[in-house]
Formats: sequence, C-alpha cells, structure tokens
Amino acid sequence: MTTLAEATDIVVREHQLRITEPDASKALERVTGQSAAQARAKLRFGPGIVCEQLARMLDKALIRAQERGLDAGTLVLSGGSAVAAEDIVRVRRKAHGVADFINSPTSDVTIVLRPKGLVAAASVAPPAAPPSVPQGRQNAPETAAELAVREALYDVIDPDLGVNIVDLGFVRRVEIADDGLATITMTLTSAACPLTVVMESQIRTVLSEMDTEYVVQWEWLPSWRPHDISEDGRDQLRAIGFTAF
Repeated sequence: MTTLAEATDIVVREHQLRITEPDASKALERVTGQSAAQARAKLRFGPGIVCEQLARMLDKALIRAQERGLDAGTLVLSGGSAVAAEDIVRVRRKAHGVADFINSPTSDVTIVLRPKGLVAAASVAPPAAPPSVPQGRQNAPETAAELAVREALYDVIDPDLGVNIVDLGFVRRVEIADDGLATITMTLTSAACPLTVVMESQIRTVLSEMDTEYVVQWEWLPSWRPHDISEDGRDQLRAIGFTAF
C-alpha cells in the first residue's frame, strides 16, 4: 500500500552517471535532510567539495515538483542511493596517430525529495539490478554453420578503429535456431555509440552471399571492455597507433 509520503515523493534516477560511487555517496550524505534549495547550493557552490552531477539531478527534481504543483520551498532531500555501475569506455586519439582507451567510472544514482512535514527516517533502496540477459547456448561450441557466419563477420570493419568486429570482441554469440535463423549478438564500446546502423549495413552486405536469414541483437550488459579484444586485434591496433588497452 502506497503511503502519503511515497505518493508525494519526487524521485529522480540517473543510470551511468559519470561519478564514482564513493564520491556520489559522500555528496549525498552531506546534503541528505537539508532543504532542496540548501542541498543544491551546497552541491554546486560549497563550502567544501562540490558535486555538479548531483546538483543537476536536483535541478531536474525541482522542475518535476513544479510540474506537479508542489512548492519547491517545502521540499527536503529526504534520501538517496549510489551504486557502482559499468564503466564507460571510449577511444582517445592522440598526436601522430597514437590512440588508447579511456575508462570513465559511473554510478546509478537515486535522489528523493519529500515535503518537510512528511519526511521520515526511511532510506531509499538501491535501484534494482538490471535483469540478467539470457545467455542462450554461449557455453556450447558453435556449430559449423555458426562458425561460417562468424568467419564472414571478419570482413566487417569498425570505421573508427579500422579493425574487424570479431577481433574487437563486438561479436558475442552466433546462434542458429532449428528454423535456420541466425541470431548475431553484438555490442559496441558503449550504448551511446552511433555506429549500430553502420554495422548492420556492413553485416547485411557481407552476409548477402550466404543463404542465411539473420537478425542482429544488441546487448549492452555487461559492457564491452578492452580486454575483450583478441590478440590479433591487439596487434592490429598497435600497428595503427594504439598504445594501451
């Protein structure tokens, strides 16, 4: 049963916020129990260590409060949580063709605003873990037909990195069902990567010569990591100027 307090809560959640879990937790601890205005000012201007990421979340929460007709002056930051999330991995280009990968730590962060008179000593549970992705037959060896599809995918080249998607570790599984439909489970360096359409177009081209119906299934959890690159892929990246993995 929903309580009155819960019915008036303003809850904002951000997934993969670019902040470490310890930093987010410390920032929340400093301002929990304060009015929304005080908490936002302290997070943005100090005194002490500031946290602009959480200040922006409070901005969003106060906008939602206004949309619901709540007086921002009566709201208190009543609770929140921070849970370490998957790192964001991106490519960093340097001078003279040298490049490497950057890992940015992130957290899943929740904040709750509640009217002063309804603030209770209740904590906010951390956001539920994302549902596990069905793993299918990933532990079983690929069949000859599946290996043939994987072999064709070596001709699909990442336009940014200049290396094929198999050696980069972007192809997670190839599974062919009893009806002959091949499911190619793929990922990229991040869910924000704009190359999904480009990749699907290349896959369509290289598989057009095979008598195989297929679908591409994108999988973002767990996130791609540089250690997913094969040894051949590492050699290819070193040859074009990458210095770290």
